Amino acid sequence: MAKSLSFFLSKKTKNSLSVSSLNIDNYPIISMNIKINNSATAFIKGVLNTKEVDMEYHLVGNSFKYNNINIEEKLDIKGKISGSLSQPYIEGEGKIFEGDIAFSFIKISKAFKNLKIALRNVNSKKLLIYLKKKPLLRGKADINAYFKYFSKYKSDGDALVYMKKATMPEVSGLVPFSFKSKIKFKDMEYFYDIGIKSNIGNMIVNDGYYHKSKHELKAKYALDLKELAYFEKFLKHKYSGDFKSEGDIKYYKKELTITGQSNKFDGLLKYKYAKDKVALNMYGTSLVKLLRLFSYPPLLSAKVYGSIDYHIKDKIVLINTQLKKTKFRKTKMTDMIFKRTGIDMLKDTYDYSSFVGGYQNSVLSSILKIDNGSDKHIYLTDTKMYSKTNAIKSKFEVQIAGEELFGTIYGTLKHPKVSIDMQKLLKYQLEKRIGSWLGTKKKEHIKQKIDSVKDDISKRLEDVNVEDVKDKAKEFLKGFF
Repeated sequence: MAKSLSFFLSKKTKNSLSVSSLNIDNYPIISMNIKINNSATAFIKGVLNTKEVDMEYHLVGNSFKYNNINIEEKLDIKGKISGSLSQPYIEGEGKIFEGDIAFSFIKISKAFKNLKIALRNVNSKKLLIYLKKKPLLRGKADINAYFKYFSKYKSDGDALVYMKKATMPEVSGLVPFSFKSKIKFKDMEYFYDIGIKSNIGNMIVNDGYYHKSKHELKAKYALDLKELAYFEKFLKHKYSGDFKSEGDIKYYKKELTITGQSNKFDGLLKYKYAKDKVALNMYGTSLVKLLRLFSYPPLLSAKVYGSIDYHIKDKIVLINTQLKKTKFRKTKMTDMIFKRTGIDMLKDTYDYSSFVGGYQNSVLSSILKIDNGSDKHIYLTDTKMYSKTNAIKSKFEVQIAGEELFGTIYGTLKHPKVSIDMQKLLKYQLEKRIGSWLGTKKKEHIKQKIDSVKDDISKRLEDVNVEDVKDKAKEFLKGFF
């Protein structure tokens, strides 16, 4: 009898149902134990006939497999099946995903009607794994869901998800936050909002939309973080300070696009992630605040205009920026330069400055020009910085405080060395001394006869302390590094 019933039930449900015991001594009250697809066991007792059912059940096991449901977790659920055999009303409550569950629904052919599900204190990681989602969220979750109708392709309902104390180890370590999401289901379309609050910041997602069959997503977001240092592991760089931003997220044709903007840096910073590339566009962005964001000491203050493009796959960075209202900030470097050279770096504004560069294969190639547009400039050209060894090579040109210097910088970023181009220095000092002797109007005349007065000029150049100029230049340039 049990074997025949097993065959009948398996064929009827298209599942492997094995009846291990059957008792019909008190018919129409019957009881039986059913092993379901070699997973959980259902203990059933009650009235069953060809039209109606009124039975209690106890489902228990280390896993549960039935149709498209595959739960690889312990469960222990008790409930009742009643009503029409063709559309039975099923309810139950018990333990699952290390938490509590209560549910009820009317089962119709290939669908559910009036489906209610309440989950309390369930393990979010285990639940997400069951739903075949990446388990980013960790912690205990509460879920309330109600569907007027639910099937594989059609649905009409909504759900509320709440986590009082959640974490995202891959994003922000063990910093706890609250998580709340409201989702509306309409056939293949989902509409959702998300709110995340914590001591280190908040995030709001509005107007969220997801199409299940097309795998398309879009949403608006607002981000307010109090301290970026918590996200070092996720961002793979040490950032510091707060950050505010808002923008849009879109997933279309298997391409993720994130756009946004921030006024946190005085000027406007716009960014876009698409096709494995991050593009930053700056409109009067504060260089000081930008460098502090990246945990770099700001030696200069400036308004930055331009772009930075990062090609993630190839690890290539392209930088093209103009620096307006550029000024040196008061630092140990400027104090040291003033003490040793008498040059006050703080008083001038260099409004014609720029920084252009590229990073590839662990090498930063760049040109830095700090220029006031008239009589003062500092150029670092043909610069190569090697991130693996911290080595540096660069040519420099300095015109400041009545001095003009040329040379090269080499060595390491921690211990840079400076070499002065003595030929250019002597030529410059020679021309300056000629101009001071006879005035600029006679300068060209003297140059024409320079061979005849070479010895005399050489003697006069002894008044120029070249070594002193070299030492001052070295102190000045080393301050940049």
